[in-house]
Amino acid sequence: MGGVQRRQFLIAAGGLLAGQLARAQVGGVHRVVFVHNIKPAEPWTLLGSFRLAMQELGHQHGRNLQIEVLVCNRDLSNLPAVVDEAIARRPHVLLAFEPIAQVIRAKTQSIPIVLTGAFDPVKAGLAHSLRRPGMNVTGMTQLNDQLPAKHLEVLREIHPRLARVGQLLDESASGCKITEANTRQAVSSIGAIYMPYRVSDQPSIESAFDKMQRDAPDVLMTCPSAVLYAFRDLLFENVLRQRIPLTSYISHSVPRGVLFAYGSSLHHIYRRLAVYVDRILRGAPPGELPIEQPTVFELVVNLDTAKDLGLTIPQSVLVRADRVVGPGGGE
Repeated sequence: MGGVQRRQFLIAAGGLLAGQLARAQVGGVHRVVFVHNIKPAEPWTLLGSFRLAMQELGHQHGRNLQIEVLVCNRDLSNLPAVVDEAIARRPHVLLAFEPIAQVIRAKTQSIPIVLTGAFDPVKAGLAHSLRRPGMNVTGMTQLNDQLPAKHLEVLREIHPRLARVGQLLDESASGCKITEANTRQAVSSIGAIYMPYRVSDQPSIESAFDKMQRDAPDVLMTCPSAVLYAFRDLLFENVLRQRIPLTSYISHSVPRGVLFAYGSSLHHIYRRLAVYVDRILRGAPPGELPIEQPTVFELVVNLDTAKDLGLTIPQSVLVRADRVVGPGGGE
Protein backbone atom coordinates (compact mmCIF):
# COMPACT_ATOMS: atom_id res chain seq x y z
CA MET A 1 0.00 0.00 0.00
CA GLY A 2 1.49 3.35 -1.10
CA GLY A 3 1.93 6.31 1.21
CA VAL A 4 -1.05 8.20 -0.18
CA GLN A 5 -3.29 5.14 -0.04
CA ARG A 6 -2.14 4.39 3.51
CA ARG A 7 -2.99 7.93 4.63
CA GLN A 8 -6.41 7.72 2.97
CA PHE A 9 -7.04 4.35 4.67
CA LEU A 10 -6.07 5.72 8.09
CA ILE A 11 -8.27 8.77 7.59
CA ALA A 12 -11.20 6.59 6.55
CA ALA A 13 -10.61 4.16 9.42
CA GLY A 14 -10.34 7.05 11.85
CA GLY A 15 -13.58 8.51 10.55
CA LEU A 16 -15.32 5.16 10.89
CA LEU A 17 -14.04 4.73 14.46
CA ALA A 18 -15.14 8.26 15.37
CA GLY A 19 -18.59 7.53 13.92
CA GLN A 20 -18.82 4.29 15.91
CA LEU A 21 -17.81 6.06 19.11
CA ALA A 22 -20.33 8.82 18.49
CA ARG A 23 -23.10 6.28 17.88
CA ALA A 24 -22.07 4.36 21.01
CA GLN A 25 -22.29 7.56 23.05
CA VAL A 26 -25.67 8.54 21.62
CA GLY A 27 -26.96 4.97 21.90
CA GLY A 28 -25.66 4.54 25.46
CA VAL A 29 -27.97 4.68 28.45
CA HIS A 30 -27.81 7.84 30.54
CA ARG A 31 -28.66 7.44 34.22
CA VAL A 32 -30.61 10.22 35.92
CA VAL A 33 -31.26 9.89 39.65
CA PHE A 34 -33.81 11.86 41.68
CA VAL A 35 -33.21 12.01 45.45
CA HIS A 36 -36.43 12.63 47.38
CA ASN A 37 -37.97 12.15 50.80
CA ILE A 38 -41.34 10.96 49.48
CA LYS A 39 -42.33 7.40 48.63
CA PRO A 40 -42.20 6.17 45.03
CA ALA A 41 -45.86 5.16 45.47
CA GLU A 42 -46.67 8.87 45.39
CA PRO A 43 -48.73 9.61 42.25
CA TRP A 44 -45.75 10.64 40.17
CA THR A 45 -47.51 13.01 37.84
CA LEU A 46 -44.51 15.32 38.04
CA LEU A 47 -42.12 12.56 37.03
CA GLY A 48 -44.49 11.87 34.15
CA SER A 49 -44.11 15.48 33.00
CA PHE A 50 -40.33 15.11 33.19
CA ARG A 51 -40.32 11.82 31.28
CA LEU A 52 -42.55 13.21 28.53
CA ALA A 53 -40.38 16.30 28.12
CA MET A 54 -37.25 14.13 28.01
CA GLN A 55 -38.85 11.93 25.36
CA GLU A 56 -39.64 15.00 23.27
CA LEU A 57 -35.94 15.87 23.49
CA GLY A 58 -34.88 12.42 22.26
CA HIS A 59 -34.32 10.61 25.57
CA GLN A 60 -36.68 7.69 26.15
CA HIS A 61 -36.85 6.03 29.56
CA GLY A 62 -35.97 2.35 29.25
CA ARG A 63 -34.15 2.77 25.95
CA ASN A 64 -31.40 5.38 26.10
CA LEU A 65 -32.40 6.85 29.48
CA GLN A 66 -32.70 5.31 32.93
CA ILE A 67 -34.63 7.39 35.49
CA GLU A 68 -34.25 6.26 39.09
CA VAL A 69 -35.72 7.60 42.34
CA LEU A 70 -34.00 7.13 45.70
CA VAL A 71 -36.04 7.91 48.80
CA CYS A 72 -34.79 8.84 52.25
CA ASN A 73 -36.72 8.99 55.50
CA ARG A 74 -39.41 11.64 55.72
CA ASP A 75 -37.41 13.52 58.35
CA LEU A 76 -34.21 13.25 56.23
CA SER A 77 -32.39 11.40 59.06
CA ASN A 78 -30.77 8.92 56.66
CA LEU A 79 -30.14 11.43 53.88
CA PRO A 80 -26.30 11.15 53.92
CA ALA A 81 -26.50 7.37 53.40
CA VAL A 82 -29.02 7.77 50.56
CA VAL A 83 -26.82 10.38 48.89
CA ASP A 84 -23.85 8.00 49.13
CA GLU A 85 -25.94 5.34 47.38
CA ALA A 86 -27.00 7.81 44.67
CA ILE A 87 -23.39 8.76 43.97
CA ALA A 88 -22.32 5.11 43.96
CA ARG A 89 -24.71 4.48 41.06
CA ARG A 90 -22.51 6.77 38.94
CA PRO A 91 -25.34 8.87 37.53
CA HIS A 92 -24.85 11.31 34.70
CA VAL A 93 -27.12 13.81 36.50
CA LEU A 94 -28.57 14.06 40.03
CA LEU A 95 -31.79 15.98 40.73
CA ALA A 96 -32.84 17.23 44.16
CA PHE A 97 -34.57 19.98 46.15
CA GLU A 98 -32.27 22.62 47.67
CA PRO A 99 -31.62 21.15 51.18
CA ILE A 100 -30.95 17.70 49.71
CA ALA A 101 -28.78 19.23 46.98
CA GLN A 102 -26.63 20.85 49.70
CA VAL A 103 -25.79 17.41 51.11
CA ILE A 104 -25.08 16.07 47.60
CA ARG A 105 -22.85 19.04 46.75
CA ALA A 106 -20.82 18.45 49.95
CA LYS A 107 -20.08 14.93 48.71
CA THR A 108 -19.44 15.52 45.00
CA GLN A 109 -18.25 18.50 43.00
CA SER A 110 -18.09 16.56 39.72
CA ILE A 111 -21.53 15.00 39.12
CA PRO A 112 -23.95 17.61 37.70
CA ILE A 113 -26.78 18.51 40.09
CA VAL A 114 -30.05 19.97 38.82
CA LEU A 115 -32.22 21.74 41.39
CA THR A 116 -35.87 20.69 41.33
CA GLY A 117 -36.59 23.73 43.46
CA ALA A 118 -34.62 26.19 45.56
CA PHE A 119 -35.10 29.21 47.79
CA ASP A 120 -31.76 30.98 47.53
CA PRO A 121 -29.10 28.84 45.78
CA VAL A 122 -26.44 31.51 46.28
CA LYS A 123 -27.00 31.79 50.03
CA ALA A 124 -27.19 27.99 50.21
CA GLY A 125 -23.68 27.78 48.76
CA LEU A 126 -24.84 26.07 45.57
CA ALA A 127 -24.07 28.86 43.11
CA HIS A 128 -21.99 32.01 42.76
CA SER A 129 -24.93 33.73 41.04
CA LEU A 130 -28.18 32.79 39.32
CA ARG A 131 -26.91 33.98 35.94
CA ARG A 132 -23.66 32.03 36.12
CA PRO A 133 -23.73 29.41 38.91
CA GLY A 134 -20.07 28.48 38.34
CA MET A 135 -20.26 25.14 40.19
CA ASN A 136 -21.69 21.71 39.34
CA VAL A 137 -25.22 22.94 40.16
CA THR A 138 -27.98 24.53 38.09
CA GLY A 139 -31.76 24.18 37.77
CA MET A 140 -34.88 25.94 39.02
CA THR A 141 -35.99 28.01 41.99
CA GLN A 142 -39.66 28.01 43.05
CA LEU A 143 -40.24 31.46 44.67
CA ASN A 144 -43.00 30.04 46.89
CA ASP A 145 -41.33 31.62 49.89
CA GLN A 146 -42.24 34.99 48.33
CA LEU A 147 -46.00 34.30 48.18
CA PRO A 148 -47.45 34.66 51.73
CA ALA A 149 -49.04 38.03 50.91
CA LYS A 150 -50.85 36.44 47.96
CA HIS A 151 -52.15 33.66 50.22
CA LEU A 152 -53.43 36.21 52.72
CA GLU A 153 -55.11 38.18 49.95
CA VAL A 154 -57.14 35.13 48.90
CA LEU A 155 -57.79 34.11 52.52
CA ARG A 156 -59.29 37.50 53.36
CA GLU A 157 -61.74 37.18 50.47
CA ILE A 158 -62.86 33.83 51.84
CA HIS A 159 -62.63 34.81 55.53
CA PRO A 160 -63.22 38.61 55.77
CA ARG A 161 -62.95 38.61 59.59
CA LEU A 162 -59.52 37.02 59.53
CA ALA A 163 -57.68 38.11 62.69
CA ARG A 164 -55.31 35.28 63.73
CA VAL A 165 -52.90 33.71 61.24
CA GLY A 166 -51.06 30.54 62.21
CA GLN A 167 -48.04 29.19 60.37
CA LEU A 168 -46.15 25.90 60.59
CA LEU A 169 -42.42 26.58 60.32
CA ASP A 170 -39.88 23.84 59.68
CA GLU A 171 -36.82 24.93 61.64
CA SER A 172 -34.53 22.79 59.48
CA ALA A 173 -35.54 24.45 56.19
CA SER A 174 -33.66 27.61 55.22
CA GLY A 175 -36.51 28.71 52.97
CA CYS A 176 -38.86 28.80 55.93
CA LYS A 177 -36.87 31.66 57.44
CA ILE A 178 -37.58 33.76 54.34
CA THR A 179 -41.22 32.67 54.34
CA GLU A 180 -41.61 33.56 58.02
CA ALA A 181 -40.24 37.06 57.48
CA ASN A 182 -42.54 37.64 54.50
CA THR A 183 -45.55 36.24 56.36
CA ARG A 184 -44.91 38.39 59.44
CA GLN A 185 -44.79 41.47 57.25
CA ALA A 186 -47.98 40.52 55.38
CA VAL A 187 -49.87 39.69 58.59
CA SER A 188 -48.78 42.94 60.20
CA SER A 189 -49.94 44.92 57.16
CA ILE A 190 -53.54 43.69 57.65
CA GLY A 191 -53.49 44.21 61.42
CA ALA A 192 -53.80 40.50 62.27
CA ILE A 193 -52.04 38.44 64.97
CA TYR A 194 -49.23 36.14 63.84
CA MET A 195 -49.06 32.70 65.52
CA PRO A 196 -45.93 30.68 64.58
CA TYR A 197 -45.61 26.95 65.33
CA ARG A 198 -42.05 25.66 65.04
CA VAL A 199 -41.79 22.03 63.98
CA SER A 200 -39.17 19.62 62.68
CA ASP A 201 -40.68 16.12 62.86
CA GLN A 202 -43.90 14.22 63.55
CA PRO A 203 -43.97 14.68 67.38
CA SER A 204 -43.48 18.46 67.07
CA ILE A 205 -46.22 18.66 64.42
CA GLU A 206 -48.60 16.77 66.71
CA SER A 207 -47.64 19.08 69.58
CA ALA A 208 -48.40 22.12 67.42
CA PHE A 209 -51.89 20.85 66.71
CA ASP A 210 -52.41 20.18 70.43
CA LYS A 211 -51.71 23.88 71.00
CA MET A 212 -54.12 24.85 68.23
CA GLN A 213 -56.83 22.76 69.81
CA ARG A 214 -56.55 24.93 72.92
CA ASP A 215 -56.05 28.23 71.08
CA ALA A 216 -56.89 27.95 67.39
CA PRO A 217 -55.85 30.39 64.64
CA ASP A 218 -58.45 31.46 62.08
CA VAL A 219 -56.33 30.03 59.26
CA LEU A 220 -53.14 28.05 58.94
CA MET A 221 -50.30 28.53 56.46
CA THR A 222 -47.17 26.45 55.97
CA CYS A 223 -43.75 27.14 54.48
CA PRO A 224 -41.96 25.40 51.59
CA SER A 225 -40.45 22.41 53.40
CA ALA A 226 -39.59 18.85 52.43
CA VAL A 227 -40.41 17.65 55.97
CA LEU A 228 -43.83 19.32 56.09
CA TYR A 229 -44.62 17.92 52.66
CA ALA A 230 -43.60 14.45 53.80
CA PHE A 231 -45.98 14.65 56.78
CA ARG A 232 -48.79 16.31 54.81
CA ASP A 233 -51.33 13.56 55.59
CA LEU A 234 -50.93 14.34 59.29
CA LEU A 235 -51.60 18.01 58.54
CA PHE A 236 -54.74 17.24 56.52
CA GLU A 237 -56.13 14.95 59.20
CA ASN A 238 -55.71 17.56 61.93
CA VAL A 239 -56.96 20.63 60.07
CA LEU A 240 -60.11 18.81 59.02
CA ARG A 241 -60.70 17.54 62.54
CA GLN A 242 -60.13 20.98 64.06
CA ARG A 243 -61.82 22.77 61.13
CA ILE A 244 -58.91 25.12 60.40
CA PRO A 245 -58.51 26.36 56.81
CA LEU A 246 -55.10 25.32 55.47
CA THR A 247 -53.33 26.73 52.41
CA SER A 248 -50.57 25.12 50.37
CA TYR A 249 -47.93 26.04 47.80
CA ILE A 250 -48.22 22.68 46.01
CA SER A 251 -50.73 23.37 43.25
CA HIS A 252 -50.40 20.20 41.18
CA SER A 253 -52.11 18.15 43.92
CA VAL A 254 -54.71 19.77 46.18
CA PRO A 255 -56.21 16.94 48.25
CA ARG A 256 -59.01 17.14 50.78
CA GLY A 257 -57.62 19.07 53.73
CA VAL A 258 -56.17 21.90 51.64
CA LEU A 259 -58.58 24.81 51.10
CA PHE A 260 -56.56 26.25 48.24
CA ALA A 261 -53.07 26.15 46.85
CA TYR A 262 -51.18 28.97 45.21
CA GLY A 263 -47.65 28.47 43.98
CA SER A 264 -45.33 27.95 41.07
CA SER A 265 -46.49 25.30 38.59
CA LEU A 266 -44.43 22.20 39.32
CA HIS A 267 -45.50 20.58 36.05
CA HIS A 268 -43.95 23.54 34.23
CA ILE A 269 -40.84 23.35 36.42
CA TYR A 270 -40.37 19.62 35.81
CA ARG A 271 -40.63 20.14 32.06
CA ARG A 272 -37.95 22.81 32.33
CA LEU A 273 -35.77 20.39 34.33
CA ALA A 274 -35.76 18.13 31.28
CA VAL A 275 -34.24 20.94 29.23
CA TYR A 276 -31.42 21.27 31.78
CA VAL A 277 -30.77 17.53 31.85
CA ASP A 278 -30.80 17.35 28.05
CA ARG A 279 -28.26 20.15 27.72
CA ILE A 280 -25.99 18.59 30.35
CA LEU A 281 -26.16 15.16 28.67
CA ARG A 282 -25.15 16.87 25.43
CA GLY A 283 -22.04 18.33 27.09
CA ALA A 284 -23.05 21.70 28.58
CA PRO A 285 -21.27 22.46 31.90
CA PRO A 286 -23.94 22.96 34.61
CA GLY A 287 -22.04 25.92 36.04
CA GLU A 288 -22.63 27.82 32.79
CA LEU A 289 -26.40 27.22 32.68
CA PRO A 290 -28.31 30.05 34.42
CA ILE A 291 -30.60 29.06 37.28
CA GLU A 292 -34.16 29.96 36.28
CA GLN A 293 -37.00 31.41 38.29
CA PRO A 294 -40.52 30.13 37.56
CA THR A 295 -42.86 32.14 35.37
CA VAL A 296 -46.05 30.07 35.68
CA PHE A 297 -48.11 30.18 38.90
CA GLU A 298 -51.40 28.44 39.71
CA LEU A 299 -54.34 29.01 42.03
CA VAL A 300 -56.30 25.81 42.73
CA VAL A 301 -59.36 25.75 45.02
CA ASN A 302 -60.77 22.63 46.70
CA LEU A 303 -64.56 22.92 47.12
CA ASP A 304 -64.74 19.62 49.02
CA THR A 305 -62.50 21.06 51.74
CA ALA A 306 -64.52 24.29 51.79
CA LYS A 307 -67.69 22.23 52.35
CA ASP A 308 -66.02 20.23 55.15
CA LEU A 309 -65.08 23.50 56.85
CA GLY A 310 -68.47 25.15 56.29
CA LEU A 311 -66.98 27.84 54.08
CA THR A 312 -68.28 29.41 50.89
CA ILE A 313 -65.74 30.32 48.25
CA PRO A 314 -66.72 33.70 46.77
CA GLN A 315 -67.11 34.06 43.03
CA SER A 316 -64.26 36.57 42.99
CA VAL A 317 -61.89 33.74 43.96
CA LEU A 318 -63.44 31.08 41.73
CA VAL A 319 -63.14 33.18 38.58
CA ARG A 320 -59.41 33.66 39.26
CA ALA A 321 -58.75 29.99 39.95
CA ASP A 322 -56.80 28.03 37.35
CA ARG A 323 -58.51 24.86 38.54
CA VAL A 324 -61.35 23.95 40.90
CA VAL A 325 -61.39 20.59 42.70
CA GLY A 326 -64.67 19.12 43.91
CA PRO A 327 -68.35 19.49 42.94
CA GLY A 328 -68.54 21.06 39.49
CA GLY A 329 -64.78 21.32 39.31
CA GLY A 330 -64.25 18.21 37.25
CA GLU A 331 -61.77 16.49 39.60
